[in-house]
Formats: sequence, structure tokens, C-alpha cells
Amino acid sequence: MKRVTIILAILLVPVQHALYSQSAQQHESIHQLDFERFKDFTRTAPPFEAEAGPPVVLKTRTAGPSREIFGYFPYWVYSNYPNLNYDLLTTVAYFGAEINEFGNIVNLRDWPAAGLINKAHSEGVRVVLTTILFNPTQIASLLSDASRRTNLVNNLLIQVQNAGADGVTIDFEGVPGSQKQNLTSFMTELSEAFHSAISGSFVTIFTPAVDWSNAFDYLALSQVTDGLVMQGYDYHWSSGPTAGPVAPLTGDRWGFFSVSWTVTDYLGKTFRNTSKLMLAVPYYGFDWPTVDDGLESSTRDRGNSIFYSEAYPNAMQYGRLWDAESQTPWYKYNAGGWQQGWYDDSLSLAKKYEMVNAEDLKGIAIWALSYDGQRQELQGALSDAFGATAAPLKPVAFRVKNVGDGGVEVAGRPSAGATSYRIYRSTDGENFGSGVVFPGAISTLTNLSTDSTYYFKMAAVNGNGESNFTEVLTVLPTNNSAVDILIVNGFDRTVGTVNTFDFVKRVAPSIERTGRTFDSCSNESVINGETFMRNYSVVVWISGEEGTADESFSNAEQALIADYLEHGGNLFVSGSEIGYDLVERGTSSDKGFYRNYLKAQYIRDKVATHAAAGISGGLFTGIGNLAFDDGTHGTYNVDFPDGIKPIDGSIQNMVYSGFDAATFGGAGVEFDGEFAGNTMPGRVIYLGFPFETLYPASTRDAVMQRALDFLDRLPTSVADRNPAKTVPGDFQLAQNYPNPFNPATTISFILTNLSPVRAQLKVFNVLGQEVVTLLDEVKAAGNYAVVWDGRTHDGLAAPSGIYLYRLQVGNRAQMRKMTLVK
Repeated sequence: MKRVTIILAILLVPVQHALYSQSAQQHESIHQLDFERFKDFTRTAPPFEAEAGPPVVLKTRTAGPSREIFGYFPYWVYSNYPNLNYDLLTTVAYFGAEINEFGNIVNLRDWPAAGLINKAHSEGVRVVLTTILFNPTQIASLLSDASRRTNLVNNLLIQVQNAGADGVTIDFEGVPGSQKQNLTSFMTELSEAFHSAISGSFVTIFTPAVDWSNAFDYLALSQVTDGLVMQGYDYHWSSGPTAGPVAPLTGDRWGFFSVSWTVTDYLGKTFRNTSKLMLAVPYYGFDWPTVDDGLESSTRDRGNSIFYSEAYPNAMQYGRLWDAESQTPWYKYNAGGWQQGWYDDSLSLAKKYEMVNAEDLKGIAIWALSYDGQRQELQGALSDAFGATAAPLKPVAFRVKNVGDGGVEVAGRPSAGATSYRIYRSTDGENFGSGVVFPGAISTLTNLSTDSTYYFKMAAVNGNGESNFTEVLTVLPTNNSAVDILIVNGFDRTVGTVNTFDFVKRVAPSIERTGRTFDSCSNESVINGETFMRNYSVVVWISGEEGTADESFSNAEQALIADYLEHGGNLFVSGSEIGYDLVERGTSSDKGFYRNYLKAQYIRDKVATHAAAGISGGLFTGIGNLAFDDGTHGTYNVDFPDGIKPIDGSIQNMVYSGFDAATFGGAGVEFDGEFAGNTMPGRVIYLGFPFETLYPASTRDAVMQRALDFLDRLPTSVADRNPAKTVPGDFQLAQNYPNPFNPATTISFILTNLSPVRAQLKVFNVLGQEVVTLLDEVKAAGNYAVVWDGRTHDGLAAPSGIYLYRLQVGNRAQMRKMTLVK
């Protein structure tokens, strides 16, 4: 018989301070808030969903987490199911199907989720259906009527069995105290029915942090079920009177109740039945408008719930603070009034996991999977606490670059716990084969054809298995290491979109057909200093539908792009949420970057069309009938294309078909000139929809040809186009010696130019900020050596760390890394 999991989740949210009355607790929990927020969301299945095939039997697992890790997976993030780290999960709960007081299912929210079930089963992970009811009166009507309870049990059995899934989780809000015995009876009936019908079924119940209504018999429930999932969040809530920690571990400042209190309460009431207790933890936070910037500040209005993927960059931008009382992070900022954001990160969650291990609890639950986006910190905390028998995390900061003579470096940052790395290679971006194992995270592949584009992805490996894949990147090998173009994959978003992390395969062929060479990297590689944009004459930045939750452009990215453009760089960026993120939801510095470097004026978040056309006077003159994807042409539905206008010297180059650009904004702008008063002119093209969603391929080719000719300063007239470019003489930049060094090091290089040429040698920190200029002169061919004494441009000693030195000769550049130690 097939093993089935049943989890009953019943939420009541605790008080913020002990003095608040019980009636103050009848507010929406985060489960209900997020459900209401995404209630009208239309789920979009990934392109590969149609290939789900027949049901896959749940695989027997040989390695995995050391404790139960249960994760809610809302329907509004469904397209991200292929990217979940199943190595660090035991149960996935699809959220959710709505029921009524009669025990009938009124909205399945696209269940059954065949792709999710088959993927999870192939990884040895259970899938359960979350069933929700958020009306206390209807809950009472359901629980108090035995025939209605039986009807619900039977309906759930049918849905689970027909889907080939493993159980059901029920999420009720506001169970009345009068239903305490009926709740126990229902859980008994539910457990017995499923245990009898399906051998090995697993029944749990999600219970509140504080039982204000006295509706839960913890001892009885722990005996009739296979476990209790203890709510460990919502100690401060959206409409609360003060801002504060969502999940305080400890701390008298924040009142009587905390996560530690909740766990202690359950241990006492269940007589330390630790094998039945799981702690639910938050992957979200709240951002409140507050009266001032102090702790325990009163709120001015409701707070907005934020995913961890949004809270983390906010904290990096405004300054991460640590509250020692609650053992959680927070941040504050002034945006026409004070705001405070409170959330949990890898450090605060790790402390909660320590308590789970110390008390020998059954495990944890998560609200909600994918709320960390593509960030790795929270998975790292899970792995450290419970992943001793799990596969490693996937590599980050992935990049692929030419090293010359048909050689390519494929690299990522080392993954904790990895013993080797598997590199997968393809010539079409789809068929990758079985891959080849390499001992380190940085490997060089040789003897590649300089006539073919290659695609790569990487996974980390150890004795327990293999990690998730990185995104797919691409490269066109060369005979020398000089490369024209860098493709940056900046599309990390997974919530509210379809992201297959392989959209370079719709960008690279169009570049290749222009006769240009290219490397590619993740945006994290740029931020971390592993890839230096100034080594390339053109940067093509894929932003996709990257928005507020994952940041279209972070502060660090903005600084690096500004530096690139100020030094004569040429940027082609496209995306449908950039204006919304940076202007409508952005800070003053975000708005400044949008205006000063993207050279655009944001008009609106959505122009209701999937068609555009070039206009007279712009570089896309004569290119009409530009169609971008509505979700049926191989990528994703671009449902919110930004309407934008030119500003400060830029011009409109593309409009949305049938929409007046003066009113709705256009589809693209271009700029040629100086940025921030720098004397080296640069160029930028910015489209308000994603380039990769254009179809067919011939359309992408036409747009890319014009864009690169413009950015490379070639004539944009089709009749006058000449692909030949003037390239300065070659040069070689050597590795500094000694390295690491203290206090000085020598940097040598060779120039082979036929006539004198301007050479610049500069040192940068890993954020791309200039530290010192060592050389800026016109030089003839020859051998040169320059000494850096470890000081900045103002004569101060530079701190220890990793630095980048870059030699630019004409419009070409090379860069290497060095380490200063103290």
C-alpha cells in the first residue's frame, strides 16, 4: 500500500504583549494574509508541466535530513517546484484547496499538481494537499456535525488517492473553544480513516503558539496523531500596535510569550512527547510604518508582509541590526516617515534549530518554501542543523569565461560539504547528458570548437548525492582570451513568474549570429568580484521579471553598473519590472540610478499588450511587429511590461503597439553620451519588457543586431552596416608578485601595439570601487612593471583582503585578482 501523509493545520495567533486581551488576537495570521494577497493569482504551469507523465511512486530514501522538514508550498510559487532543494525536505504541502462548513471542497487551486508530485516522489519527498478554512463559524459548523466531518474525510481521501499524493494538511483559522472535544474527535476519525485506508499514512496537526481559546487538547492530539506542528511565528502581526520580532526566541522586552515559551508549554502539556513535536519557523517578515526609529515603536498603519528574499536586501541597504533580546535581526529607514522591518535570517533560524536539536524535537515546518528566492543562506542553516546525511547546496556565483586556445573556465563558489563538482555541457541549451565530475569548483575545459556556442550548468556532489543545478550559462570559445560581450543572468525571481533559469539559450544565438564572442555569468558573480564588467566592451543584462521581492538591481549592482557606464561601458538591459521596482517601490537612490544610468522616466507598471514596434529616429527604425510572450511561446507571460519615456538626453526607440507613448509610456529608450559628467562616453539601451521573450528567433536576431551595432558604435543603418571593428594591438597582463603580499607587490605587463596607445592600470576592491590608479599614460610597445605599495589614492593603507587590478589598453582590458595580507 502507498504511504500517505495527513497534516491538520489549525492556527490561532499569539498576543504581542501579555497585557493584551484575548479578543485582540482575532486577526489574520500570515497564512491568511498571504492567501488573501494572492487570492486572484492565476497559477502558470512551467513549460515542462505537460511532460509530467504517469504518477511516480514515492522513492525509498537512503539519505536525507536528520529530522522532519515540512514545507508549505503555496500555489502562487508553483512554477518553482523544479528548483526546490528536495535534499533538505521530507514533506511538501501544496497550499491549498478551500473547503466549506459542509465538508465539501469548493476550490482546488489547480490540484492535482502532477509535476510537483512526480518530482518530489523521485527525490523521496512526500507531497500533501493543504486544505483551508478561515471562518470560525464555518469551522464550528463542520466540527460539531459528525456527518460533515465524515464527508470531509471522504472527499480528501478521493483527492489524495486520485492525485497519487501522500496525504492532506488542513489549515483552519480561529477554532472556537467550544469545539475542543469535537476537534479531538475529528482528528481521531481522520487518523483512523487514513490509517485504515492507506497503510503507513502520517497524520499531524498544526497547533497555535498560544492556545487563547483553549480549543486544543495537546496531550490527546499527540496521542491520536503522528505529530503536532507548533506555530512559531506571528508574535507580532500586520495590524499590531507596535513593530517587533515576528518570531522572538527569548526576551522579556517583547512580553511574556516567545518561541521558547511555546516549546516549553508543549513539552509540559504532552509530558515531553518530543517525537511528536515540530516547530514551524518563518521565511517571511513584516515592514511597518512606525512613529519613530526606536525599539517597541508604535505603528502608524498596517505592516506589509515581506519574503525573506526582500527582507535580506533591505537589511543590507539600510543596515542590519541585531536585537539581543529576541535573537532576531531588523532594520530601519526613513521614507517620508520611519519604517521598521523585522524578519528571521540564517543566524536567528540557526538558534531555533539548536533548540530543536537540544530538545530532540521531531523537526521543523516552514512558511513558506520559495520565500527565500534563490538565496542560499536559509538552506545553509538547514543543512548545518539537519543535513548531515544530505547532498550539498548548489554552487553560487556561477560563471563561464574564455581563457583562449579553445579553453573555457567553468567556475562557481565552493559549496559547503561538497567533495566534487559535476559539470554538464550542451550545444543547444537543452540536452546536457550525464556530466563530468571535477575535483574543484573551478575547472578548465579545453579543445572546444571556436565555431560552436556551448551551454553549461554545475552541481555540487558528495557521498549523499548531488545538489540542485546552477542556472544555465553560455560561452562562445575563442582562440585568445579577448571577448566582446558579457551576458549577465540577473533573473532570480521565482514567485509569481515562470523561471527555468536557462534563458541565455534565447539570447546567445542572436549574439553569435552577429559574429561576436561572449562569456556569461550570474549577477552574484559580478557583485562578488569574480567577474569584472569593465573587461567587456558590451554587457547584456537579463533582468526578466525580476522585481521588488528579489531586487531588479541591488545597491551593489547599481554601483558596479554606474562605474561601468562612467568608464565608457555599453549596456543592453531588458526587463518588465525594473521601473516598478526602482521607481514605484524604490528609494531616492534607486530612482536616481534609474534616471541617471538607465536614462528613463517610469510612467506605469503595466501596458496591456504583448506587441511593440521600433519608431523613426531610434536604432530600431523599420523593425515592426515585435511580439513578446503571453505565456504560450516558450518562456513566460510578460503580464506587466513597464511603460517608459526618455529623459536627460535619451530618445525613445520602441513603443507598444496601439498605445500612445505620451500617455502610456513606450517600450524602449537609448542613450549615447557621458554618465555623471565622466569624459568617457558610454551607451545604454533599456527595454521595458524582457528581450528573451521576443519571438520568433528571427525577431530576436533583428533586435540584437541593431542593439549591438549601436553599442559597438557601428552604423545602425542596415545599408551601411560593417561588422569589421578596429582592435588595438594585443597585450598581456601577468599575475602580480608576490601574491599574497605585504606591504608591496609588482604588476607586470607587455604591450605589443604598433603605435603608442593609452594604458590605464587601476586597482579595485571586490565591490568594483576604485582604490587607486597606478598608471594612466600613453605607452609604446614594450615590457612594463608597476609597484603598488598597498595604499589608496589618498595615501592611506588599504585594509587586508582581495583586490582586483585591471589593465585597459585602448578599448580592451584584462583583469586579475590579488590578496593583501596584514
